[in-house]
Amino acid sequence: MKNLFLLTIILSISTSIRAQKVSDSITIKLNEISINSSLVGFAVAIVNKDSIVYVKGFGYANLEAKTPYTINTIQPIASISKTLLGVALMKAQEMGKLNLNDNINDYLPFKIYNPNFPNEKITIQQLANHTSSIIDGDQYDRAYIFKDQIPPFYNDLPDETKQEVKEAVDLFNMNEWMPISAFIENQYSENGIWYSKENFSNSLPGSTYKYSNMGANIAAYIIDLVSGESYIEFVQKHILDPLQMTKSGWPSKNYQPSNVSTLYWYGYPTPEYEQVTYGDAGFMTNITDFSKFLITMIQGYNGEDNILKATSYKEMMKDPISSDFRKGIFWSVDSEKIGHSGNDPGVISHAYFLRENGNGIIIFVNTSETENAMSEVRDIYRTLLKHIEQ
Repeated sequence: MKNLFLLTIILSISTSIRAQKVSDSITIKLNEISINSSLVGFAVAIVNKDSIVYVKGFGYANLEAKTPYTINTIQPIASISKTLLGVALMKAQEMGKLNLNDNINDYLPFKIYNPNFPNEKITIQQLANHTSSIIDGDQYDRAYIFKDQIPPFYNDLPDETKQEVKEAVDLFNMNEWMPISAFIENQYSENGIWYSKENFSNSLPGSTYKYSNMGANIAAYIIDLVSGESYIEFVQKHILDPLQMTKSGWPSKNYQPSNVSTLYWYGYPTPEYEQVTYGDAGFMTNITDFSKFLITMIQGYNGEDNILKATSYKEMMKDPISSDFRKGIFWSVDSEKIGHSGNDPGVISHAYFLRENGNGIIIFVNTSETENAMSEVRDIYRTLLKHIEQ
């Protein structure tokens, strides 16, 4: 018995040493990337169905003040926000508030249909798998509301980039707040001031994949309507509170986070911004808080009931009908992994788990649109992927 006890201790120590060596090797490689890249700051996590395996911050949350980017640093995570929308839709369906096969016009106070196919209904399911034929029009960028004027940093950019960025900055600086209902109606209802047939594709609803941020916003607005509370309140009650994600949310009177990272767009610090929309993006969190969410999603995928029933997870993360479709219910699903990525001014983000072994990766970066940002983030992803595939 004594020998068995000693063997158990030795094996435990050996496992701990191996885990520490892996952790150290990841840290060394990511430190190299941080030091030699254009990325100002980032945090990463490796998770499994039980816990966080590795988590660490690198670089700066604020370069000018030399504030470190830590595991507690909060930032928006762009389109990964849609994963919460997927969960919210499934919860609303479980509660009998809606059905994914419903016509969106069963709920909306104004009518939306594709003018190329006026007799074809658009369903919530089609919004969720990006086959609705609703596309992001020229007015979508009006969603970004910056708290202060963005300075003309574009004057320092190369000539081939300068004009495009100037036009974006000029638009952002003119944007004004409006309710989400008006933002949707103005683009997709025939009476809307920005309505155009160009806001719809030439494909029959349900037939063709075309990524649509505004489709996500319509889905979130429907949750507003059917739940009798705001989408943000619905998510708080049914996702954030049960998972004790106390550092996460959308900016509001009830969520005003501290320890927020500055965002660097084209290498320049940008003023803080919010978005008129909330279904597609704008969710703010830190790497440790969001790890709770991804761990819960892995558990659900493995057949556990938690904030959703296991059957809802199966439907939410089901394989698309073909590789051309790419999405379950707002979750990207392919043969190897399930999750989502995101990109907004000053934000690049990834959150995925492997279908085979259930190990997951989260990456939050506070820098975008530098010459090598995307490839540098891919280097981070590959570094982490190498270890979770083992």
